[in-house]
Amino acid sequence: MYSKIGKVAMQVGLSIKRIREYEKEGFLRPARCESSNQRLYSEFEINQILQIKKLIHERGMTVEGIRYLLNLAPCWSIFGCDSTSECEAFQKPHLRCWQIKKTLPVGAGCTGQCEICPVFLARSADIRPLFEKTPNIEGGEAEVEETPLRAIG
Repeated sequence: MYSKIGKVAMQVGLSIKRIREYEKEGFLRPARCESSNQRLYSEFEINQILQIKKLIHERGMTVEGIRYLLNLAPCWSIFGCDSTSECEAFQKPHLRCWQIKKTLPVGAGCTGQCEICPVFLARSADIRPLFEKTPNIEGGEAEVEETPLRAIG
């Protein structure tokens, strides 16, 4: 069962504009009607919208923070996978789930559709480091300028 964007907006308590922004940010990719090109949302996309709304409004995350999370955290952690013992992504945490899926025989591994998965959709986001690298100090120790201490008060 698919729903149009207006009905979804009412159902999740967000504006149509906000839902389109989530799509533009790469968090979801609804199907499109072939004849009219209207967005069609399945239960999967509706649940994704509700989860994004919860992360932003209840947990205080930003859109950038969600994008960062999707790029850093493994899919089995994000989605609460209950079959980690058979999960290739769990066994090879240094690889992304969608990269692993491409190497497996058809039907093996995750049964999810990468094309609509937020982890896959966020894969090309420009993620910058949170912190700068510490300077490489030759000789082992950094030169520290000594500043004389003075009493306060």
